[in-house]
Amino acid sequence: MRNQTHAERLSDRFERGSPAYRQYTECASEALDNDPTITTAFETWQSFLRESHGDVFGELPDGVSAESAFTDALYYDFLVERLLAHVEATVGVTVMNREPGSNTEAFEVDLAAVHDTIAGTGLERDVDGTIAGIDVTALAGSTLHDLFESVVSQQVRLALGEYYTPRGIADLAVETLSVDDLAAETVLDPGCGSGVFCAAVIERKRTSYAAAEDAPTPAEQVKAITDTVFGIDLNPIAVRSARLAYLLALSPLLDDAAIDTVEIPVFLTDALGLTRSDDLQYRGTTVAATVDHLVGNPPWLTWTALPDRVRAAWRDGPAERLALVSHSGADAKLGHANDDISVPFVLACIDRYSPTDAAFVLKRGITKGPAGRRLREQRLNDAPLAVEHVHDFTGLRPFGDARAGAAIYSVSADAEPHRPVPVTAWSRGAASPEFTTTDRLRQTLAREETGFVPVDEDDSASSWIRQDAERRALGECAHEIRHGVKDDARDVFEIDPDRIAYLEPDRVFPYLKSRHVVKFGLFGHDYRLVPVDAANEDNKAWLREECPRTYAYLDDNRAALDARSSSWLDNGTFYNVFGLGEYTWAEHKVVWCRLGYKPHFVVVSSVEDERLGEQPVVPGDHCMFIGTDDEREAHVLCALLNSSPYQRTLDDVSSGGKSSLSKSVVSRLELPAIEDVDAETAERLADLSRAAHGIVPEHTDVSKRAYNRTTIESLEPIRAEIDALVEELLARRE
Repeated sequence: MRNQTHAERLSDRFERGSPAYRQYTECASEALDNDPTITTAFETWQSFLRESHGDVFGELPDGVSAESAFTDALYYDFLVERLLAHVEATVGVTVMNREPGSNTEAFEVDLAAVHDTIAGTGLERDVDGTIAGIDVTALAGSTLHDLFESVVSQQVRLALGEYYTPRGIADLAVETLSVDDLAAETVLDPGCGSGVFCAAVIERKRTSYAAAEDAPTPAEQVKAITDTVFGIDLNPIAVRSARLAYLLALSPLLDDAAIDTVEIPVFLTDALGLTRSDDLQYRGTTVAATVDHLVGNPPWLTWTALPDRVRAAWRDGPAERLALVSHSGADAKLGHANDDISVPFVLACIDRYSPTDAAFVLKRGITKGPAGRRLREQRLNDAPLAVEHVHDFTGLRPFGDARAGAAIYSVSADAEPHRPVPVTAWSRGAASPEFTTTDRLRQTLAREETGFVPVDEDDSASSWIRQDAERRALGECAHEIRHGVKDDARDVFEIDPDRIAYLEPDRVFPYLKSRHVVKFGLFGHDYRLVPVDAANEDNKAWLREECPRTYAYLDDNRAALDARSSSWLDNGTFYNVFGLGEYTWAEHKVVWCRLGYKPHFVVVSSVEDERLGEQPVVPGDHCMFIGTDDEREAHVLCALLNSSPYQRTLDDVSSGGKSSLSKSVVSRLELPAIEDVDAETAERLADLSRAAHGIVPEHTDVSKRAYNRTTIESLEPIRAEIDALVEELLARRE
């Protein structure tokens, strides 16, 4: 037990700030100034990463330099090398391809020589002395995960798109692969990082061998595994770490295998051949270009972060061949501008390696918006590509707060898609979430089975929504829904813009009709005379005194006003209106059209009008609204109402008739008071709604018909994130 505890606390002994860290990085920094071997290694490393990852060093925050990132990476590699040596000595084998560039010649730096120059024998001896007390069987993937994160800063990990996938997530992904012959079938992780998926596959193969009646010998098992489990990565330090993880996964066999050497099939190159086209040399032969299964966590780098030549290689290669760009502005829009390239990477890998199936960890948000559309189409060129199952981790953050929510997507090549797509939705259980093993994952998390269906039933690639989410959008409305102003004398109260100058502007307001309201925006407004502040108010004396021209205009039209037939107008002045009260003058209003079926919701307040100055917006007779003086609350409600789950619910509960979005319909929705929404979700929904309201006005300088035909690409990621947050919010309600 002492050794296992020691292994778990390896990061405590060697973390940033530890004596070993300070000694190594100080020596490395000094060597960078005066030792050509270290300077050349730094320049080669920097150039290699720029070619493959883009200008990641230009994106680093203040206080983090390329030099410090390099010395941190070197220090972590030094620790991995010493751990590798310890495992070799323990199991009695020698790894034949210890340097990252072995097998591909992609990185011609002798890192062992670099470490000898920097660390010297003293530090190496001290580190080896600490490591020597470690039981190899206690060195789990989580140990390397903790060590990596304790050494390499979060900023550098984000810039390089590097994260260690929790072992429980990796095991779950491997479980979803449809494997018939576990011993013989080949598996590749094309962006293997730390090697956790390779280790998960190896353990599954070892378990299968152990259960067999006529199990091969340990030596035969080692050969079978190293002939069938492969990893590729474009980071030299990650490749070394992955080889250590691979060796650790083999170590239970190596003790009894009676072999002296082993070669680890983890390769430093570009899995798609975009930046490099190295032959993968393994045991003297070239590795085949096809595999039976793909699994992994692809890079979450942004399209715009890639260097120009890599973007060009994407455009001229897989993007064009596989039609990965499905919207306008193709040169800049692969992966939807600043979204990551994970979906194009997965599709290109499936095309390149021709697997039977694949399981990848991707953002859960790709079920929404344009970035995931190509996967949701469930086709690759002319062939079907079925999404067989999704493990959705809903509001959980398996990778920590620095990374977005995740999901495992399992796909099968040449299989017809089905609807709904089966989903296992994981959420918080009674205990704190743990992702270290699938057992702990299942013990600490709650789960339910549901499905994804497209928002637009006629477009299977439209945003996907949980099959049960629309049910959950029904609930209690904590807000009073109000009717817009009704005056029953449009010819009198509707003011032509040229006539405003003949009236006092005090009682003329920007007025909304159904044609003005679009999702998250206004398409102009009319002008309306609203002579009172509340229905049945008698303000004749005030109006005569303060707005004589307005009163005279109304008096001139007394006959038309007296002829109005509605009994709602029997009280008050001859120019009385109804649907008017304090709520009309609320600082913020969420407005929609009650007639027909146009479920568009917008937050309105005051507008600066060239004729009126600043005046509050008044919803008209065809509108309904919720008034509030809390700007954040208004935007949260608007985000909810415009989200796909709420829109789908409205599809189900509205009649489709004349008053499709009446008070009785909308009040059936769960519209909570702001204090009943958790603060973090409320703030994010409000921010997204504000952002959407800032974008829409930039696109309303065209006809309404042209606007309705336009897809506002900058709005799509915002809507996708709103959908994901609302789905998560509704799932938590259950």
